[in-house]
Amino acid sequence: MKKLNPGWKLLSLIIASLLLSTTFHIRLNLLVAAACLTVTFCTPGVDRRRLLLSMIPFLLAALGMFTAGLCFGSGGGTEGVSVSAFGQRTLYASNLTTAMQLSSRILAYGGLGMLYAFTSNAFELVMSLMQQFKLPPKFAYGILAAYHFFPVVQEEYFIVGSALKVRGVKAGPVSPKRLFPMLVQAMERSESLAMAMESRGFEENAPRAVAFSVPVGLADYLFLAGLNGAILAGLTLL
Repeated sequence: MKKLNPGWKLLSLIIASLLLSTTFHIRLNLLVAAACLTVTFCTPGVDRRRLLLSMIPFLLAALGMFTAGLCFGSGGGTEGVSVSAFGQRTLYASNLTTAMQLSSRILAYGGLGMLYAFTSNAFELVMSLMQQFKLPPKFAYGILAAYHFFPVVQEEYFIVGSALKVRGVKAGPVSPKRLFPMLVQAMERSESLAMAMESRGFEENAPRAVAFSVPVGLADYLFLAGLNGAILAGLTLL
């Protein structure tokens, strides 16, 4: 999974999400969630402990939606007939059916998100968007700068907190005494970064070389067709 082109992988998962949004298919949602999590878990180099911890919010959200759908559904055992975009019919849907539909959809989207987040590199994604999807370089490098700037802001936050603690100044996590110096330092670093890019000849419309290319291979096309073909087959056959 990590060898796939991240831009095409993102496109494949977006299409898969749109296909799943057209219907409330409980079995298909659960199969997609289980398959995505299994593939992510078995991918070499994935932090499995972090993966399990990252799924906790999705599990809690699914549990909350299940409880809400079960206890506060429209009620009754004669909810009529529900027809999806693919002709699937649900007769006399109960509150349990509604609860399963809502919670299984959250798990399916969570599985797709975890599959992408844990098997993709942010830098390669931006390079792919710039090379294959014609993202303007000013936006591409701006996204990269912002992405790499978050750790700097976090570092400044802890440095300011430690300085205040040494001086005996009490400041809460969101105190202006802690946030204002952090923002000042962050602005100074951002200005230095902008000046460094300009001094190295960064211009919006100038021809640019790339540090490395992110190619599109046969595996990317097969992943796009295979994933969404399997979902379409599940929508029509299950």
